[in-house]
Amino acid sequence: MCSRRGDDHGRMRIGVDIYQTGFPFGGIARYVRALVSAMAAAAPSDRFVLVSNHFRRNHAPWRHPGPNVTHVDLQVPRRLMQTCWNRIGWPPMDSFAGPLDIFHGTHFVLPPVRTAKRVLTVHDLTFLRHPEYFSDGPLNLRGHRMELPAALKHADVIIAPSDYTRRALIELMKVPEDRIRVIPEGVEAHFFVSQDRSKLQEVKDRLGLSRPYLIFLVGTPEPRKNLLRTVAASRLAAPDLDLVIIGPKDPIRSLLEGDARGVHLIGSLSEEDLPYVLHGAVLSLYPSLAEGFGLPALESLAAGVPLVTSDRTAVPEVVGEAAVRIEPESIEEIAQAIRSLLGDEDRRRRLVEAGKARAREFSWERSAREVLSLYGELVPCRY
Repeated sequence: MCSRRGDDHGRMRIGVDIYQTGFPFGGIARYVRALVSAMAAAAPSDRFVLVSNHFRRNHAPWRHPGPNVTHVDLQVPRRLMQTCWNRIGWPPMDSFAGPLDIFHGTHFVLPPVRTAKRVLTVHDLTFLRHPEYFSDGPLNLRGHRMELPAALKHADVIIAPSDYTRRALIELMKVPEDRIRVIPEGVEAHFFVSQDRSKLQEVKDRLGLSRPYLIFLVGTPEPRKNLLRTVAASRLAAPDLDLVIIGPKDPIRSLLEGDARGVHLIGSLSEEDLPYVLHGAVLSLYPSLAEGFGLPALESLAAGVPLVTSDRTAVPEVVGEAAVRIEPESIEEIAQAIRSLLGDEDRRRRLVEAGKARAREFSWERSAREVLSLYGELVPCRY
């Protein structure tokens, strides 16, 4: 007898926490949007119930238009809801989302459920080793010291995006190895831009990119992104090139401490423009101090731009030999990598081809298949 909560054919009802999509420019928001979209397409007979709770929204809520997707918005402050879940185990998520087979927590929080199996994605534990790499210490402290231990205790399976994060879960949180599944993230197909010179020129003209430039896709602007060393290295190695920085302008200005010489702050870009702005760069720089995966590095490879990146944490797992990897705390080493590539067109060309080939090994479709397979293991039933 099939135990699933779906229709008569035994399909699943899957709840997913999409709260982080309310902060649209961070890596976790990108993870949730891309994974949910790929899963909904891959499993059209399953029902996906997407849950978020915001008392006040700063952005329009993300909406997935799929026919097998339902959105549930809770008009309750996030912290109040988490306190109730952590301290008294109430109210169960089923009260809002209806009966569920699976509930997938996508960042720290795993609410109580009546009978569903629970999956938790843990993206990164760097804060536990290097709290100085993060801007919002109190938020990260609460997440890592209070919310995450409670969620780990109740999760049936924990997903890590990299072996680096898997090892950190075992070492720092004492999670048994057999409860962790490594499922890498992916890159969306639109990052593999076509050789459409007219489209590239239109985007560059519209955004005021009239000069050759280096690019830095910051993502969430915080100290671990290594912004000051990257800016210093680009000034040292390529003073005639702009360093175009993609990300929210005000936080980046704050990290730059008022010195924006040679820097072009372009803000956060649309999904349509971002691949072309990456593709149009001479080089992409991503010497992050710590990453649980490193989506911006992978997206640069897909967009066909030579990449200088970090030789630390999860980044080597992602880029392999398709990028120049450096010690990120050495301004001179970053600068030397920039100089070397700017002076070697053949090497840049080889890196572009290797980078695109490497990026094709990662896809959200593959990630979705692996996550759906995991759900099926937790709630076995023949289709």
